Amino acid sequence: MMKAITGWLLFVLLALAACKGGSDRYDQNISVPKGDPAFPPLATSWVIDKTGVLSDAVIAAGDAICEKLKTDGVAEVVVVVVAGVKQPEDWATHYGRWLGLGKTGLSTEGGNKGLVWLIRPDAQEKLTVSVGRGLPGFTTVDYGPIVDGTVEYLNFNNYDKGVMTLVTQTDQVLRRMHGEK
Repeated sequence: MMKAITGWLLFVLLALAACKGGSDRYDQNISVPKGDPAFPPLATSWVIDKTGVLSDAVIAAGDAICEKLKTDGVAEVVVVVVAGVKQPEDWATHYGRWLGLGKTGLSTEGGNKGLVWLIRPDAQEKLTVSVGRGLPGFTTVDYGPIVDGTVEYLNFNNYDKGVMTLVTQTDQVLRRMHGEK
């Protein structure tokens, strides 16, 4: 009888530990959507080009703007260029969670201020955005004009100009929302 109770308690404790998962994420869904490419790690730049369409100068310039947004506490912004994504909304959202973007606290505590811009050169709809819960004011009213201005370049395969437009306009809008000029 004692062995059964001890075994049952051990099982319950292990189950509780597994449920908690040792993570402070508000949403545990961080898996790559089925059939989509793996998430690229955030290595040395906030601008990740898995397709080779961006110049090194644009990657460096975009990275500098995104790094400044992070350093200033405005948001963590990632621009990722990847082909083969069939579920762009889920992929971008899960990618931001997988990276732990803007993870300081819950959104009500000023955290989850992450933003993923997904560019898919091989798709008709080339640009997808995923906005973290800590940026509730960054809505389609704000990012709609950014998308419109960027897509014009992406549709004509001018990815360098598209990414620079995307990053600079995102920087301007987020800083305005953050109370900076």
